[in-house]
This record gives sequence, C-alpha cells and structure tokens, in this order.
Amino acid sequence: MIIPVNIIKTYPVAWNRYKVFRDFIQNFYDSVPQAEWNKRFVYKYNAKKRTLVMSVSGVTFSYEWLLHIGASTKTNSSEQTAGYFGEGFKIASLCAVRDFSYSIVMQSGNWKLQVIFIESKIDQQKVYMLAYDVEKIHKRDKSVLVVENVFERDYQSFTTAMASFLYPENPMLGEKIWEGREGALYYRSKNPIDKGLPYVDEYGRVGAVFCSYQMLGTNPFDLVVCFNNYKKNDRERNRLYRSDIVDIFERIASYIDAQGAFKMLEKMRRYWHSYQHKRIDLYSWSDTISILVRKIAGDEDYKKIFVEKYPNILCLKKIYSIDDANRRRTAREWYSEQKDLQCIFAKDTFRLFGYKTLEEVCEEHGGFAENDAARNSIEKQCFELLWQISETIFEGFFLFESKPLIMVIRNDTSIAQGVACLTNFSGKHVNHYNMRIRYKLQRVYLKYTILVKERFYQALATYVHELCHMFGGDSSSSFSRALTYAMSILLVNSEALDLFKQKWIAIFAQNERVTNTPGETEP
Repeated sequence: MIIPVNIIKTYPVAWNRYKVFRDFIQNFYDSVPQAEWNKRFVYKYNAKKRTLVMSVSGVTFSYEWLLHIGASTKTNSSEQTAGYFGEGFKIASLCAVRDFSYSIVMQSGNWKLQVIFIESKIDQQKVYMLAYDVEKIHKRDKSVLVVENVFERDYQSFTTAMASFLYPENPMLGEKIWEGREGALYYRSKNPIDKGLPYVDEYGRVGAVFCSYQMLGTNPFDLVVCFNNYKKNDRERNRLYRSDIVDIFERIASYIDAQGAFKMLEKMRRYWHSYQHKRIDLYSWSDTISILVRKIAGDEDYKKIFVEKYPNILCLKKIYSIDDANRRRTAREWYSEQKDLQCIFAKDTFRLFGYKTLEEVCEEHGGFAENDAARNSIEKQCFELLWQISETIFEGFFLFESKPLIMVIRNDTSIAQGVACLTNFSGKHVNHYNMRIRYKLQRVYLKYTILVKERFYQALATYVHELCHMFGGDSSSSFSRALTYAMSILLVNSEALDLFKQKWIAIFAQNERVTNTPGETEP
C-alpha cells in the first residue's frame, strides 16, 4: 500500500547528517523513560553491510502518526519530551533519502514501511513526492528502524547525535549536584565534548547545556546544566546563543537548593565580582551570582560553611559616581601594598554573608588620605609655585574653570602621594592639543613627605599626574595620552624647570625655622 506524505521532494529544507540521526533517535527517546533509555534502546552498526539498526522493546505505535506534519505521538502527552513539532521523522526521512541516499525502513507492531518517492502531478506538472510503502507483518512488541547505505562518517554523526540526548549514562555527566522537576545540575565529567555537538563560540566546549533533554549549547564552567522546560520557538532547534545560556543559568539558579547553589557558585568563582556593564546586559553573569548568593545566605548552615571556607572575601560595591571611583582607586592602590592581605574580590551581594567592602577595610587601616589644608607658608608657597608652572609651562594644555583647592595628605598609612578630586565638566572644551577636558578638578592633594626641599621633581611629577586626570581616569587611553604630552612638555622646557627648581629651594632657604618635617604651625 503506497501512502503519499504530501511533501514534495524539492521541499527547501536541508538537514545535515547529525540532525537527521538526531531526529530518528528522538522518536525512540521520547517513547521510554530516561532511566531505562540506556538499557531499552539498542543499536547495531554493520560496517561491512553499511547498515545501522535501531530498536526499542515494549513500544509500538500506528504509522498514521508519521503521515502528517504537526502530528506527533507526543502532541497530547503530559510527559516532557525532546521533540514537539511533529515533523522529525517526515523531514528526516526526506533529507536522508534525497540528500544522503539512505534506505529507510521503519516497523512497529504489525506494520512495516519503506520511505520512497513517487511520481505525481500538480497543475499538470510532474513532481516527486515523499511516500511510504506500507505492508502488514507479524506483530512484534517493539519498534525498529533500519538505515542502509550508512558509511563510517555517517555512523560518526549517529554517535554524536546519541551524545546529544540527556540520560543518566551520558558520558558528559559527572557527579550529580542537584535534580528537580525543572531540571538538573551535574559536574562535567573528564570525557571531552564531541566536536560535532552544538557549542557557543565564546564559551568553547567546557560545560554543556541541555534544553528539553537535548544538548543545544555549552557554558564556560565545568558544569552540565539541564533545563527541562525551555522551549525555543525556532523549529530548527540547532543551538543556543550566549544570551540563552545566561538566561538558562538564571532560571536554574532560581530553582536550585542551597547545597546545589553552593557548588554552582564555586564553579562560577571567576565571576563573583561581576556587574552588568549596562542597564540591560544579556551576557552578564551578575544576576545568576546574586541569586546563588541569596540562596546560600538564606540557609544558616550553608552560610556558615561558606564563610568558614572563604573567610577572606572583600566586597566591591558598584561605582555610581566619580567620588566612588576615586575611593576605589585609592583603596586598590592601598590593597596592592598589603603583602600579608590576600583576598577574593566579590560583588556587594556577598555582604549578605557579613563580609566588608574593600573601602571599609582600607579606611579601618588608615589607607585613605587624612587631609588638611596647607598649614604653613612653606606648604602654601610650594603649591603656589606648582600652580605657576601649570599656568606658564603648560599654557593652553590644562584648562581650569577655577583654581583647584590645595590639600595636604597627613597620614603615613596612606600610600597615595597625590589624589585628584573630580566632578563632571559641563560643556565640551578642547585644549590646544585637541584633547577634550572631561572632568573639573575640585581639589588636588599632595602628601606632606614630598613637600620638602630635595623632592621638587617628585612633587611636580605627582602634581602634573593629578592634573592630567581632567582628561580621564587612570586606565583610560585619554589619560595616558595626556600624561605622555605632559611629560614631553616638561622635557622641552627643561631650562625653565631649572629656574623653578631654584625658586623651590629658595622657599626653604627663606624660612630658617622650617625643618624637613612639614606641618609645623607658624606662630
């Protein structure tokens, strides 16, 4: 009995070998429980005869399900399955016979069919149409698919497709971390991920992501994340994008328990300090980290375990202002000098564990500048001389709306030799070097230890460094460019600098009572 499927041979769909085999396997996969898959699904490849046979016992169905696009044995099922479009066998058969010259024979219960093409006419034009040659056979309690003309490379695509399904014996799965109705989480085994499986370019093949029981992507951690209820609208279901992976991690994190969250968070350690770089950041792990931290912090037992295991965490609050950025820069400079303080930086959500921020610890240890106005004539004259240099030698380079306030750093525990306090510069101003002024200098701080007779060049270099911050922050290219120009200006004006150095020395010579310890108040 020849039954047409009403799919024209030239139907413009082109599945590769991997996808053809994946959809053949899927019809068997959805018919048995996952726990029984490895035992009940049997396949055998005969390389000499180039024949691949797949079968599953205890499962039969009517061939009528294979006739219509959209018709699937899973359509009205309450079970969660890998496929749901009802087109797998039909389109896979079309591509298998048309594109790869496979011979396809399917049998189940008391029927057997072979996939063929038949000649037909549409509007008096000859076309070839997919069809099934169906015959009755002796009834058996199993379903079998025979694929012939399968070469070694085809069989490799089949084994790759086998690995794309989620089942307990999948070689990618390591120790189970958590499992629930919504999904599961595993450590990744040491077995490599097959190169033919879908992966995300930016993440490589480190961890795997299964959606609705099929592997559709990878992640940058040694984790296998399985989300059962994730349905993409794309019927091709080829692979996930980076944003999809991040979304799935967030969803699993919201379902997972405290123990699972603990283990998952440890694997994501290199992103503990991550924040979203913009208001909507599709690629940020920040929300996932926060969800996991809250899960652990909400369980007193695991919260205690976490703090005992990681006692040396410092939190980095998100920066919202220039003042925040100034404090962070100073705190980081202070931390870099603390040889006996080795900490892990994390986002401020970790404060739920009771950890302090970097700025709080820096302040407790006197790392921030304790400043005061210039107390004596020497300090005032030193600042005035530095200001004269900025107005003469650097004429047209630095632009000021008003003269910045001068402050002196008094505490020895501060490692900062100078600090610039900035605010946003209104309007668009460009200096003679076509460089944009980005910030306004409110205050300039210099440490008292460089306001001495012998350290003119160090004081000048520090002062110029801080003035250059009107062009940008420490790590910005505009700041680096400004500093390069400033140093070249100083080199060109070396003779003028010698005169200013003599004036600097004269300041101290004229004040006989002033010693090399600035800060003494004048009577």
